[in-house]
Amino acid sequence: MKKIPTYVFLLIMLLLTGFPFLWMLISSFKTNIEFFDNPWGLPKNWVFENYTNAWENGIQNYLLNSVIVTFVTVVGTLLTAAMISFILARRPFKGSGLLLSLFVTGIIIPFHSTLIPLFLIMQKMHLLNTRFSLYLPYIAFSLPVAVFLLYGFFKQLPKELEEAALIDGAGIYRIFFQVFLPLSRAILATVAILAAINAWNEFMLALVFLSDNAIQTLPIGLMSFQGAFTTDYAGLSAALVISALPVILLYVLFQENVTKGLTAGAVKG
Repeated sequence: MKKIPTYVFLLIMLLLTGFPFLWMLISSFKTNIEFFDNPWGLPKNWVFENYTNAWENGIQNYLLNSVIVTFVTVVGTLLTAAMISFILARRPFKGSGLLLSLFVTGIIIPFHSTLIPLFLIMQKMHLLNTRFSLYLPYIAFSLPVAVFLLYGFFKQLPKELEEAALIDGAGIYRIFFQVFLPLSRAILATVAILAAINAWNEFMLALVFLSDNAIQTLPIGLMSFQGAFTTDYAGLSAALVISALPVILLYVLFQENVTKGLTAGAVKG
């Protein structure tokens, strides 16, 4: 009986968070006329062609570009953040505390407040209209949270693990790749999902930095359903479902690791 209020609260939260996606899913099977005439009801005739039209409208190309950008961002964030966190936690040096503080401070910097400086930097480096103009900022803005979580995890690991590896003749690289990384799979999964969601959903930088349709990402591709005077809302709903499913599946598959990783990374060093 004591758990009933908790279950009621969780059910209400499920309805509040799940209804927008459910409404979008139902709307993706309607015609544009029915989308306005009956916005809250089930479709009279389920129009599966919306997904075919969305796919033929170029969503598959934008989807592939988003997969590439997200994959590079995740790999770059994991490798960079893991190495930085390992050094700061296990091999502190003069100024390492200040460096850690600078990384953590990056969490409070608004992502899009750097749009103009980043644009000028990318222009000077001749990286505009290339995927590298997204790789570098996405990885950079994923590092603060990643370093914060990984540092807390590496810091709380017992010294005996490192001492045993040193006795066996392991160097710093072997200790990092064969001892610490395998133990940090849960926290790495958490960092990977956070970085993936940020890169997958980011809109403003992709809009400003990329003008070539061949390399534009999914959030920009969704704008193709909007014309000068009309918008294909049914097709847009289908495209939104396609774009949301990969992230939802990723989180469902690794949700346990996310919970464990956030708990492990929250240890104060």
